[in-house]
Amino acid sequence: MPRKLTKTRAELEVLFMNELRKDPACRVVGAIAISHGVGRLWHVALERDGSRIQPECRHRIWEITETLCSQFDLARAS
Repeated sequence: MPRKLTKTRAELEVLFMNELRKDPACRVVGAIAISHGVGRLWHVALERDGSRIQPECRHRIWEITETLCSQFDLARAS
């Protein structure tokens, strides 16, 4: 199995937000922050504007996290 590329938190957050902005259900998410890994995934914190996050957006966040975690490792000192 090929090694995954390593990205900093900032790089991953940009990639994540670019994907998230494509989904109209996620327009209330203003920013995200990626922190330490939890198992094979990262912890993703959201900043939202206004109403609660719709279930469709929660699912999309999970999908994006799964996809990016499968492609990239989080740099240790990022």
